[in-house]
Amino acid sequence: MRQWFSDLALGVRLALGGGRTSWVRLALTGAGIGLGVAVLLTSASVTTVLSERAERQAANAPVTGEQTSGDVLYLTSWFTDYRGESISGRFVKGTGPDAPVPPGLSRVPGDGEMFVSPALARLMESPEGALLLERFPQQVIGTIDEVGLNTPHDLVFYAGDATVPEDANAISRFGGQLHENTLDPVLSLLVMVGVVALLFPVLVFVGISTRLAGAERDRRLAALRLVGAGSQRVRRIAAGEALLGAFVGLAVGAVLFLVGRQFVEDIQVAGLSAFKSDLIPSLPFAVMIAVLVPVMAVVTSVIAMRRTVIEPLGVVRRAKPVRRVLWWRLVPLVIGVGVLITQANAFGGTESQGSPTIVIGGIVMLLLAIPVLLPWVVERAVGRMRGGAPSWQLAIRRLQLESGTAARVVGGVAVVLAGGIALQSVMASAQSEVMDSPAPEVDRGRLTIHLSDSTPEMVEQTANLVARTVGVNQVHSLRSVGMEAGAGNYHPATVGTCEALMTQAVLPSCQDGDSFYVDAGSSLGYGTQLEAGQRVTVSDSDEDRQNDPQWTIPPFTVVKGPGESINFRSGLLLTPAVARAMPVEPGNPSLLVLIDQNEPDVGDHVRNAVAPMTWRVFVSYFGEADVTQRVAQFQSIRQGLLAGSLITLLLAGASLLVLALEQVRERRRPLAVLAASGVPRGALGRSLLWQNAVPFLLALVVAVGVGSALAALLLRIMSQPIVLDWPGIAVLSGAAAFMVAVVTVLSLPSLRRATGALGLRSE
Repeated sequence: MRQWFSDLALGVRLALGGGRTSWVRLALTGAGIGLGVAVLLTSASVTTVLSERAERQAANAPVTGEQTSGDVLYLTSWFTDYRGESISGRFVKGTGPDAPVPPGLSRVPGDGEMFVSPALARLMESPEGALLLERFPQQVIGTIDEVGLNTPHDLVFYAGDATVPEDANAISRFGGQLHENTLDPVLSLLVMVGVVALLFPVLVFVGISTRLAGAERDRRLAALRLVGAGSQRVRRIAAGEALLGAFVGLAVGAVLFLVGRQFVEDIQVAGLSAFKSDLIPSLPFAVMIAVLVPVMAVVTSVIAMRRTVIEPLGVVRRAKPVRRVLWWRLVPLVIGVGVLITQANAFGGTESQGSPTIVIGGIVMLLLAIPVLLPWVVERAVGRMRGGAPSWQLAIRRLQLESGTAARVVGGVAVVLAGGIALQSVMASAQSEVMDSPAPEVDRGRLTIHLSDSTPEMVEQTANLVARTVGVNQVHSLRSVGMEAGAGNYHPATVGTCEALMTQAVLPSCQDGDSFYVDAGSSLGYGTQLEAGQRVTVSDSDEDRQNDPQWTIPPFTVVKGPGESINFRSGLLLTPAVARAMPVEPGNPSLLVLIDQNEPDVGDHVRNAVAPMTWRVFVSYFGEADVTQRVAQFQSIRQGLLAGSLITLLLAGASLLVLALEQVRERRRPLAVLAASGVPRGALGRSLLWQNAVPFLLALVVAVGVGSALAALLLRIMSQPIVLDWPGIAVLSGAAAFMVAVVTVLSLPSLRRATGALGLRSE
């Protein structure tokens, strides 16, 4: 064991004491591994971010219904919007000094006081939030701490209000149970594909970075053999050099992660963000990364030397390498296809019947097939290329001598492309179901104000406030009552003046005492159509329906609604004279407001007008945002995965740049000899371009094939039509091609220095 440590220590000393060349090589290796480690540490923090958010949500959950003799906190929730941003709030009233304090607050706010989240405070203090200030006359006495929020960008407030009724939620304490959030099966499958496609290339990059400067290392090891070191000891020394690069990469990655962590709260992708304190790698994952990176360094170093015979007089690897075998390289491809075929139609319904572990395993095997298969493809392709311009011949000859490293580097790019192609194709197919589903028609010239716990005087006061608002044309008062015409056969009834009812349906004529019926069919979940003279049970609430009185449906006229819109009423439309004959007083008051939709911020002006009613009113204006929760969730996941694909593609480009710079540095003497012999530097630059472009084009062919196959299998798993997103494939391929050109351009300064006269010097 002592011999092992001494050999590893000697390898570290050789790597550190090799002069400027060794330091440059160590810096490149550390930078390459460090980028991958930083991405891995960020990914390992996702579980911590989600768990911390879930714990805060549970800690903020109010607990009601417990018997207590102490003070309680009465709470009612309220929501509002401001220029498309959702703001959630809670109006509270404590019964005494020992009332439970919501998490994140220093105390229970008194009447007219308010705690706001930092994001809401910044919005209210900014020029863009001037209109929002009118909605909150309360005095801001502090901000909500991190423990009371989900994300740094939450727009949340707690306001004290002495008018909160005591029949509201009586909170005895805060702190509920953790609830696991579940995604739609299609969306969860998209997340699985994205995570695997984004993280797998990082592992490939880490493995490649440990193999930089292999030729120079082998020459140094041959010198050790010349002074008497055995072959096994030489390999242990080589492992020590690889370990040093891995440890430097771990340190660089940790520094990059800690520096980037300071700015995480300023980053918001698809409406999602995280607290700096939440971005902590999970301990098992962090330990796995700390162990995996050095192990990968040693393993890849040993693999790189498996066909290298280190002798005292040189390295035998410079001879023509053995031709690569194909059959075992097809094994991951066959296994991946077979595994995914077994999950066909498993995620097609509303409930998932498949195994996420099996699906992830199949995806990993298919993506693993790309870097495994590419060296064979590149070797066979470049081996058959002959002739061409001098720059082309230089590049092809270099690839014929050493095609494995270039194939492995572009393998990371190909994995990103294949994963992106699969994601784009799956989303293009799911778009017909999620994004292109017919949305309900919305009349943007009206909004609805719902009132709760309000008297007729409050309803009239609210209507007067709204009528004086800029952009409001008309205000109509509506009430409603529920009816049951049999078990589970519910129908709504709307009460209003003729002028108000004419906004809900096309009425031939109307006068007080008339009744109408708008047939909505079964689209809204109602039962059979009502008939005149039919006995129904009426109620103005959802409680104690067994003792509700009976009522006979009066004669009515069947009319047509103005359209299938989500902000029009259906069912019975009753004038006030008919409603007076009902055994219960219609409740659930609301105001229908006709507005000038061309007036800027008309919705926010109406919300400001009813602000004195605080928690009693809720303004519903579908003209501002008409995106369902599932569509919004789909868009967030799509944007996040696309952003991750771009970042991973840049990471693959960084690996390609590091390799190009290292190859130029290793070949500086041959390049200087070529330049001194009269070869133009332009030809050498073009040869560098072909040397990067040829493996990339071959990788692109493999990536399109594997990515399309993966997309077809995933769509079959989800029971979706197989559609390939060719425009998306073209965009991703074009971006990768542009990246290759940029890498070549960035390598030219290093090429110019290498081809100078100093490159001819030999020591």
